[in-house]
Amino acid sequence: MINVVLIVTWAFVRLRQHQRNNLLATAILLDVIFIAYYASLFGMYILSMPYAEAILLDGFERYMASTVILNLFIGAIALVRVLDRQQFEQNFAKRDTQAFKSATTKNIYQIATLVTGFFAITMMYSEITGTKFTNEMNHNTLPLQMSRVSKQWTHLNHRKVLIVDPEVVDVNDYYAGYVGRYWYFTDKAVGQEDFMMTPKIFKRTVEQYQYVAIPESHRTFTVLTKKVFHQHVVTGLFKVTKHGLIRMH
Repeated sequence: MINVVLIVTWAFVRLRQHQRNNLLATAILLDVIFIAYYASLFGMYILSMPYAEAILLDGFERYMASTVILNLFIGAIALVRVLDRQQFEQNFAKRDTQAFKSATTKNIYQIATLVTGFFAITMMYSEITGTKFTNEMNHNTLPLQMSRVSKQWTHLNHRKVLIVDPEVVDVNDYYAGYVGRYWYFTDKAVGQEDFMMTPKIFKRTVEQYQYVAIPESHRTFTVLTKKVFHQHVVTGLFKVTKHGLIRMH
């Protein structure tokens, strides 16, 4: 769509109006940006991710959407400048709401403003409604649960953090680990759901970490903590010590 709009406009202005413009060069530049970003993103998946992680991480389209939006913005800037030179008064000292190159351009401006305003209001209302619906549906997602049990860490560290998550899917697709790494700014956050183990193994497992984060109640973890450390924990962030878990505030 970006290529078609820019190239067609370039051809019309260059061949029909006999005026030079940079829309063709802009279209080529945007294609180079798009291809380079696509190659670098694909290279990241191939070279920087384990195979099991790459095939589960469904984010390629979202990353590519970012550069499409960027290219759309850059192309729109160039397009608007060319259209402005074609249709409107170029002496900015004389330009006001009634200064147009001709009656036709004034009519185009007024209709375009009305149509654009209508779609802008409609899309804005749709976005607000969609955001409100998403917030209501996702009020209990893992990142929001994390915000309720502890503050976010903002300094890079290498502390070992265990994320206790009762949702099997969050752990199996590495989501709990990703959230833990971003929330606590550490490269050693690990999500775990399965705690069906003996108290001895449970104690050894917990003591491998420096902190334990429990965003949502995990019955098995709570029962084993009661048996091993003689503590009743439900949710929160805890520091692991030789004598048990200490709640962090």
